This record gives sequence, C-alpha cells and structure tokens, in this order.
Amino acid sequence: MPLFFDYSRPGPGVNPDEPRKKGLPRIWEMISRDFKSFWPAGAINLLFSLPFVLALRFACYTHSVLLALLAGLIGGLLAAPSFLGLADTLLRSLRDEPGFWWYRYSRALKRSWKATLLPGAIMGTVFSAQVFTLLHLPVIGGGLALLLCQLAGMLLSAGLFAWGLPQQALLELSFPALVRNCFLLFFRYIGKTLTAAVILLGYAVLAWLLFPPSAFLLLAAGLWLPLLCALQVIYPTLDEIFGVEEAIAGKLKNEG
Repeated sequence: MPLFFDYSRPGPGVNPDEPRKKGLPRIWEMISRDFKSFWPAGAINLLFSLPFVLALRFACYTHSVLLALLAGLIGGLLAAPSFLGLADTLLRSLRDEPGFWWYRYSRALKRSWKATLLPGAIMGTVFSAQVFTLLHLPVIGGGLALLLCQLAGMLLSAGLFAWGLPQQALLELSFPALVRNCFLLFFRYIGKTLTAAVILLGYAVLAWLLFPPSAFLLLAAGLWLPLLCALQVIYPTLDEIFGVEEAIAGKLKNEG
C-alpha cells in the first residue's frame, strides 16, 4: 500500500509496566515512535480535507454564503471518514498499542465510516458558516459583541469535535447518544474542553492566515499534530469514564 514506509511488520510498543510520560515529553515520545503511522494517516486526512478548505476560501473570496454552506456540507462528508482513521491511529499510539498500521486503519474505516457522515456533514456546515461569518464581520457590523459570540460558537464547535471524534473511533454509539455525550463531557470537563479547543483552533488559524507558506507545515504535520495534542488532553478522561483500555485488554485476553 503506502510507498514510503514498510507496513508489513508490527509497529513498536512499550513495556506495559513503564509509567507514561506527560506533557511535551509524552508528545515527543509518541511522535518519535509512531511518526511512520501518523504521517500517512495525516496525509490521507489532509488530502480529503483539501476540497473543504479550498472551496471555503473561494466562497469567502467571492462572498458567497451558499457556496460556503455547500463547501461545509460536501467537504464535511468527504473528510469525515479520514478524520476517523486518523483519530484511530492517534488513539492507538496514546494507549501504546503496537500493530500493523494499514490493517488497523482500514479495519476502523470499514467498521465505522458510515457513522461519520452525518456528524461530518453537520460539523462541516456549521464550521464553514462560522468561518464565513467571522471573516465578514467588518461588512456585517455588530461590533465586539458579535465577534465574541462568533468566537464562543467556534470554541463550542471545536470542543464538541474534540470529544466526539474519539468516541466515534472508540465506541459504537447512535448519533443522539454521541451528541448527548459530547455536550455532557464538554461542560463537565470545561477546562480540558477549552484547552483542546484552543489547540485545534489556534493551529487552524495559524495555517489559514499564513497560507500558502503554511503549506510546508501542513505537509510535515498535517492535522495530526494538533489533534494528537488535543487528544492527549482529553483521552485519559475518556479512558477513565468508558474503561477503554481495560475493555481492550479483556478482549485480547479472551481472544488469546
């Protein structure tokens, strides 16, 4: 399958008794160990996200709100499965799980890609509308109050995305259950929510404002780097609530 790396061998793992690092040392540990999985998963995700980004930029340039909404709807549908595959790859690294990257990536997509389409279409449409409105505030008017409302709305979207994506990769939930969980977790762990949302939005703003020079950053780090940092913030809470690693260990034990 991929051209640059060998995926015929299991990926590296760590000693199960070794305590996990925290903060930047933990991020660096995962990148140095699993970059060969992160990069191709991120490249696929970036490729399928390009239609959304380019169409939204064109919609903002032409001041077409209809095109912006279509960009969000269609772009969200296209990008959603690739976000699921990327999240699955990053979450496996977060729980130090070795394995064949492409086999696990493709299996995750085969299992859950259809479930990502509705959330992807909704989130894509909402976020594109928010970006379009934010960039047209000087024309719309409304002053500081409207600006703060827009920023709050974007933090809400990013926070719900941060909680929703890993749940789709880890759990089999109906759409209403997913939405309910996202809102409950958003407000119950508001500090972690805002931290993850700021990481995601900060990276997106940086890439948007510095484009096209930021293309070099996107080629190297894609969208996997901010998502990895955001997931590191919230994954321990998800594991504590849903017993992810305990359930996986039990399943592996039964299969063995």
